Amino acid sequence: MDAPTPDPPPEAALIREAARRARLSGREAARRAGVSETWWRHIANGYQDVRGVRVAVQAPDDTLVRVAQAVGLSSDELRQVGRDTAADLLDELAAPPTPTSPSTMATNNPQIEAIATLLATLPPEAQDEVLRRVGLTQPAAPQPTAPQREPREKRRTQRRAS
Repeated sequence: MDAPTPDPPPEAALIREAARRARLSGREAARRAGVSETWWRHIANGYQDVRGVRVAVQAPDDTLVRVAQAVGLSSDELRQVGRDTAADLLDELAAPPTPTSPSTMATNNPQIEAIATLLATLPPEAQDEVLRRVGLTQPAAPQPTAPQREPREKRRTQRRAS
């Protein structure tokens, strides 16, 4: 006996239709949205099977925004199906960045914070090399070194000769 299928949220049909219009496979749409194929299917179908029971699925707003971007949905289309918060987030992403917007403030980016923390654990020479490799600094000029002492054998030989 098949489990009854719950009514999908209205955005599910919208997502499926937009993916079809964009000629995207589920795999490609999921890749573009940065979600697994399984999670994509759950969102696009509006349900998932849990121990033989179909359970309604509604994507969180931030996930829905990535899905909408992947299939070319507009914020107006999201608003029409009652996903106003996701629509607002999509509008924020589409707006040009401003000097005070969080997207331009590196301190609000957890990935940048993690990289900075890791970079701080490296010795200064390694930090310089990492920054050089990512193109943030020019290669350092070679530092003058202290004059090297002559090997011990050569010094002994010179003393004996004097």
